[in-house]
Amino acid sequence: MVPVGGLWAFHPGDDMAWAAPGYDDTAWARIRVGETWEQQGFRNLTGFGWYRRKIVREPGANPGWTLAVTLPSVEDAAQVYWNGRLVGSYGHVYPHPVWYGEPQWKEFVLGRPVSGVLAIRVWKAAYAYESFPDMGGLTGAPLMGDAEALARLKTAHEHEWLRSNLYGLAVALLSTMVGLFALLAWLRDRKQWMLFWLAAYALRPLALLLVLLPGNSWAVGYGAVGTVISAEDAALWFLLLYLLGLAENRRLAMWTRIFAVTTVVLQLLEGSLQFFDWTRAPRFFLHADVGLTIPCLVLEAYPFVLIGLAFRKQLDPARWMVAIFAALSDLYTSADSISGLGERWTHWTIDNAIRAPLITVAGNGLNVGTISDSLLLVAIVYAVWRYQSEQSRKQSLLDEEYRNAQELQQVLVPEALPAVPGYQVSSAYRPAQVVGGDFFQILPVEGATLAVVGDVSGKGLKAAMTVALIVGALRTLAETTSDPAKLLQGLNRRLHGRLKGGFATCVAVRLEANGECVVASAGHLSPFLNGEEVSLPGALPLGMADAAEYATTRIALRAGDRLTLYTDGLPEARNAAGDLYGFERVQALVAAEPDAEAMAAAAAAFGQEDDVTVVSICRAGGGAARTPADLAAATSDPEPVITNRQTEG
Repeated sequence: MVPVGGLWAFHPGDDMAWAAPGYDDTAWARIRVGETWEQQGFRNLTGFGWYRRKIVREPGANPGWTLAVTLPSVEDAAQVYWNGRLVGSYGHVYPHPVWYGEPQWKEFVLGRPVSGVLAIRVWKAAYAYESFPDMGGLTGAPLMGDAEALARLKTAHEHEWLRSNLYGLAVALLSTMVGLFALLAWLRDRKQWMLFWLAAYALRPLALLLVLLPGNSWAVGYGAVGTVISAEDAALWFLLLYLLGLAENRRLAMWTRIFAVTTVVLQLLEGSLQFFDWTRAPRFFLHADVGLTIPCLVLEAYPFVLIGLAFRKQLDPARWMVAIFAALSDLYTSADSISGLGERWTHWTIDNAIRAPLITVAGNGLNVGTISDSLLLVAIVYAVWRYQSEQSRKQSLLDEEYRNAQELQQVLVPEALPAVPGYQVSSAYRPAQVVGGDFFQILPVEGATLAVVGDVSGKGLKAAMTVALIVGALRTLAETTSDPAKLLQGLNRRLHGRLKGGFATCVAVRLEANGECVVASAGHLSPFLNGEEVSLPGALPLGMADAAEYATTRIALRAGDRLTLYTDGLPEARNAAGDLYGFERVQALVAAEPDAEAMAAAAAAFGQEDDVTVVSICRAGGGAARTPADLAAATSDPEPVITNRQTEG
């Protein structure tokens, strides 16, 4: 095989007669292959140009092999003719053009090794923003010779490409693994948005590798690479927001979202230009390409804004490493994009300098961009690991606080009830979360017993802490008064101004041994006496008004009568279909005379959403309370019941 370099006959324009071996090309210009036609005087030439060269087989050459030709590089597409016969295409020429972003080694079999004329019809696309000062033509000298030898040479070339890109492939593989792990971690906990943005950023090398693979068309590569880079930019911005402790700044987060959407949309629009024929309006498409790209280049400076704001914060070294390497990586990307993308128009040569490798390792050239991107990836992975370690430590501390609160609540909400003379008392407490906002107390007082049930607004740890405050105050007040109304007034004074917009409902009952009961309510659900609600005067919940007044209501319990106190988690239980348990079911449930645990279990089985507390008080001398198994028929489909229900509050 031999290179067919040197001077070839060349003519701009297009005429299919130029493929004929007998065509007289003596008047054509002579230019070298391996150099662009713009370098040799044909400036601003787009469209078609023809190369011709006469090939002479040496006398006595062995005819037992197959002649072939290889084109190492063409800008942009070409058709190969041998003795006037079309033998293949490098891409596809106009009017249905397809060309490559990276040079391709294409082999064309010519047949028996005979003398002839090799004519190559080259088509150059209209200029885009990513255009260089000298373009067009056979930018690699063709090779001719034995087809098998050329095939081996192509294989060797592909092997060399793979070997020289091993570092980039390894980084892409490592980055992809990091991205997949981050994505899986985010899917387990959707609140950890930092992991999502890490995944989006870490998958960028793989995405770039796929869109820039040799063999992809220029339309695919040029159309998708901008979108990939803009999406990576947006992911890096959000990642920096979290890593640099800036996510709490709502205004900054809002502008980050605006800039992210802007850069991605602009690049999507720029990429969509590849669906159209540039040759019909080349100036329009060039201006559109430039106009959509320049704002994205300006936005590439946004990480410097985030890093500048982060200097006000006390960050650990891991996060400063991210900031520094992000600045270096972004500086390189911005400089490369501004100088390289518009090199034809600016004539800046800095792009060649910054792309030049600083070191070469096993044939892999590492330049400033490769090194800074690698360091940034390492820094981000390390910072995210530190961040997740901190979050795990904080979660462990929070879990410990919840456990402590749960233990405290178990002390405050009694499991073993004191004996109440003349009554059988059962209780059930089921918080919706680890800790809850319901409470109840059974307190012996002089000559009687106080039964108190209440519900604090809100859920979780804050509500549980309010419960601790209320129970402590309640036990203190019970030492000085057994009057339910005065008890509620004392609680209200202590809670007013301390609940920060919250409140608590409460019902207090003084049980006397002879069956007399005194009831007072602070906006709580009225208790049931047997199967009917007790009518109580309306009153404000605790903590809402400093001068709130509470009235008492006297009732008498006969032997077997049952007084049921409960919180709103019972009627507000909701099943999978969205239906509420409702007051009708509660009334039917109470009428079936269950114990407290059976009532709470019924709400939980229906679909518990809120804390549920039930206290059942039965005057001695009646029948035993019914169990959950006894209640199925009684509560499955209750008949509508009209009651005189007291509106809460």
